Amino acid sequence: MVGVKTLSVRRRSFLTGTIALVCSQLAIGCQTSESLALSVKFLEDAVPAAMLGEFRRTIERAVRLDFSSEPQLSDLFDLLRQWKPVVREESSGDNVLNFPFFKSQKSKIPNLALIGDYWLSKAISAELIQGFDPQPWTQWKDLPQQPIEWHHFVTQNDLVWGVPYRWGSTVIAYRIDKFRSLGWTPTDWADLWSPELRQRIALPDSPRQTIGLTLKKLGNSYNCPDLNAVPGLDRELSSLHQQAKFYSSTAYQQPLQRGDVWAVVGSSRDILAMPQYGKQIAAVVPESGTALWADLWVRPANAETSELVDRWLDFCWTPQIARQLSLLTFALSPAISIEHRSDLPESLQNNSILLPDATIVKRSEFIKPFTDETTIEQYRSLWLKIRSSGSNPKSTSQISE
Repeated sequence: MVGVKTLSVRRRSFLTGTIALVCSQLAIGCQTSESLALSVKFLEDAVPAAMLGEFRRTIERAVRLDFSSEPQLSDLFDLLRQWKPVVREESSGDNVLNFPFFKSQKSKIPNLALIGDYWLSKAISAELIQGFDPQPWTQWKDLPQQPIEWHHFVTQNDLVWGVPYRWGSTVIAYRIDKFRSLGWTPTDWADLWSPELRQRIALPDSPRQTIGLTLKKLGNSYNCPDLNAVPGLDRELSSLHQQAKFYSSTAYQQPLQRGDVWAVVGSSRDILAMPQYGKQIAAVVPESGTALWADLWVRPANAETSELVDRWLDFCWTPQIARQLSLLTFALSPAISIEHRSDLPESLQNNSILLPDATIVKRSEFIKPFTDETTIEQYRSLWLKIRSSGSNPKSTSQISE
């Protein structure tokens, strides 16, 4: 078992090690007709190489592990859509299942794939995934249900559709030296409106995130269904727009490291992965609550069964692996209890970004996809209105929900 206390050089080597090389080594000599096999698609850096080696050692039989990664969670959701069978109307009038390139690509459909929580309901409604039977999972009943109700979160119509793997939050990261000169540090969303930060912050290039944090500042929900019912929202959002030097959901780390901006809003995982974190860079989970995110394991609609699926899922929740996962991937395992932090290693206890205060998490929420066209149009129209008003900080991506 790899230790979890050394977080710098060893952690980097685990994350940057070539997963494909490790997997090929695990498969050597194990490709007999009687070997067990597990195929998994995941997000880059989400599965440390050390975990695969440890999982391999828990299996007494020959095993072939095929773990491969994609750069973005959106790429993984697109793959789910590609793997879904298509119903085609034949000239005879019969409905026939047509599997595009199925004969040549059947083996490429993995047993498991990792997706973001935002896509779970979409995957269910589009029939891109199949449900799980949690009965074989020995750790399932022990998953903490406070402050996040994990069982309820991934269950619909009495079926478990996604398996919680890791989670994090949206945070404010800032330059320690710049704020030392100001004599204060940010603690909540309202601090982004401070006059000293005009043209010195970077905001997410996302209406749900940026409008959402403004809603949170005003005491509302990220998932507010009627923006017209929130007094002062336009004014507050326009004022925040004047504070922004640029908008980006993916390319804000380097500007922060260079001091081009003094504060950014971004994913806790991205911030914790920055080499300067804890030195030049600090971060805070806003006290009034924030947006949460989670990565979930799902079964593609056409995935074949493998007895290793349940063993892998259960393995990820074992206490030692959960701690290792949290420290090496900069995101917290759902198996780790926030409310019993005193039982954890100091490296976890003292990390207020990785392990935020339970009262703040209770004030936070997952961003849910809207289905009502009126609500979607409200967010889009307000976003376009604000982004085109006054000064126009540059954007690094196109407008999206």
